[in-house]
Amino acid sequence: MADTPKPAAPALYRPDAYAALAPERIVDDYPFATLLSPDLHATATPILFERDDRTTLIGHLARRGSHAQAMQTGDRVLAIFAGPHAYISPRWYAEKPEVPTWDYVATHVRGRLEVIDDDAGQVEILRRTIDRMEADAEHPWTIDDAQEGRVAFLLPLIRSFRIHIDSIEGSTKLSQRHPAGDRERVVAALRARREPSLADYIAADLAGAL
Repeated sequence: MADTPKPAAPALYRPDAYAALAPERIVDDYPFATLLSPDLHATATPILFERDDRTTLIGHLARRGSHAQAMQTGDRVLAIFAGPHAYISPRWYAEKPEVPTWDYVATHVRGRLEVIDDDAGQVEILRRTIDRMEADAEHPWTIDDAQEGRVAFLLPLIRSFRIHIDSIEGSTKLSQRHPAGDRERVVAALRARREPSLADYIAADLAGAL
């Protein structure tokens, strides 16, 4: 009896033409990610590289959430970082006619979870997150600028984590299989097309239109 083939290890589908040359950059540019755990808990939360060596990621969740409560050190997790994406119309392909498609940028990071529950460890993760996101400000806000006692009050309400990275895979599907002329038309069309933005959604919500 023939041996049953082992299932392939989980991997991001990315044909060679679309393989991201610098998937870490997508993580840096779009740090609001989705954390997926083995039990299929999934939560959107800021996740970023802990250090310049890019061997670990850090983040935190609301402790009252079922995902945070279920997290265990040693869990195999997936962090999905989604960048810009857009519908691509066949109308924009003149040199190489094609059907509709979707262009997008994304990185998948797989690794082993380490839960951080101690106050000192959680403060350091918050400090690193804030410092990273405030880095381009003229006068960055730091965790030390928080109102007295505010951080100590909030710490019991979050549960932090570290991901020890096993693999990083990125996909940049950007009409690479089309001639330069077609790709230039795609760029022009996307620039001309009015697409909903996060600001539009916020304004609509403020106006009670959602």
